[in-house]
Amino acid sequence: MAEVLVVCEGHTEREFCQTLIAPYLGQLGIELAGTLVGKAQRKQGGIRDWSVYRGDLIRLAKERAGRSVAVLVDYYAMPQSWPGRAEADARAASERGRHVETRLRADLARELPDRFIPCVQLHEFESLLFVQPEVTAQRLAALGGSVAVADLAESLVRIVDSCGGRVELINDSPVTAPSKRVTQLVPAYDKVAWGLMVARAVGLDGLRAGCPWLDRWLNSLRALKQD
Repeated sequence: MAEVLVVCEGHTEREFCQTLIAPYLGQLGIELAGTLVGKAQRKQGGIRDWSVYRGDLIRLAKERAGRSVAVLVDYYAMPQSWPGRAEADARAASERGRHVETRLRADLARELPDRFIPCVQLHEFESLLFVQPEVTAQRLAALGGSVAVADLAESLVRIVDSCGGRVELINDSPVTAPSKRVTQLVPAYDKVAWGLMVARAVGLDGLRAGCPWLDRWLNSLRALKQD
């Protein structure tokens, strides 16, 4: 069975890998697990300098023969030390993540040839919650108590429409990040638990249809089976 270990930016991304992506790939004969950067008792979330991730990726790949490694991180708050990050702002938003991914693969080409599968999403995990506003509204209203489903769905749709219908563009400052927008609508929002419930309700097929970065990454992971 092919194996891939994903170094995730935070706890939410790690749980997303564990609860949604791992079962899907497991059916294809690919074993996937998520982890955070750092050694055993010192793992922590939050994106750090590339040198920290780079060292971890090489170390983790060497722990098991044949293991592939990956990263799942956000572009928005990525330090300039990450290959490709400094010049990517000059590119179209839809190309920024892909550009950094290309540069990351090139940086690890000698140490991890064909064993590194990066994923750089433009903004944070909560952008996934806007893929199907009606489903998100139903789930969050049930969890959040006093929130009206119809009103919440309408608010989510307005946010998506204001970004040209592209959920990956939902962010223009630290106070309007996807998670901040959700919290403004549902103050009790629990980032890890509720976000994952919504993602499961939408399903991977629905999420992939609305998020090109996720579809691209899953296709790359699926290719491990052929390798």
